[in-house]
Amino acid sequence: MLWRKTKMDDQIPWYRQRAYRGNLTEDEKRELDSFRWLAQQPGGKHPAAEYSDLPEEVQSYISKLEIELHDERGTLLMVRVLVASGIGILIIANYFGWRIPINNGSMWSLLGGLFLIVFGWVYYFRDEKRLRNQFRGGGATERIRTEWELEYIVSKTIKSFP
Repeated sequence: MLWRKTKMDDQIPWYRQRAYRGNLTEDEKRELDSFRWLAQQPGGKHPAAEYSDLPEEVQSYISKLEIELHDERGTLLMVRVLVASGIGILIIANYFGWRIPINNGSMWSLLGGLFLIVFGWVYYFRDEKRLRNQFRGGGATERIRTEWELEYIVSKTIKSFP
């Protein structure tokens, strides 16, 4: 149904998600799965550091960086929407008599202006939701694990070359 909330894919590792388009072999994926399985066992631990294991200064620095990145992406998204809406409003104002150098009185210009306004806000709500889920899902521990796993695979691949 359209109004039903979608579930977060935070329990699916990054290399098993549908959107992943990398070149990991199935053996490498299984090896990473074994690390994650070990972390779920009683007394088991993933080789990567946990967010709670980090010093308090590092935790606050990571939180600050995440907040700044979220704000920057949100600001860029809002600027895009406001520019598109502004152009759409100028086109519609031209249609109703305000003079700017666009073909005056064309029905296509009216529809184009309305499209820019509507599309801009649909784009905003879709991407704002994606941005919110991106920073909510998994937390810092999951992102630390992802970075560790990427580094592990890369270093393993580099060592296999002669």
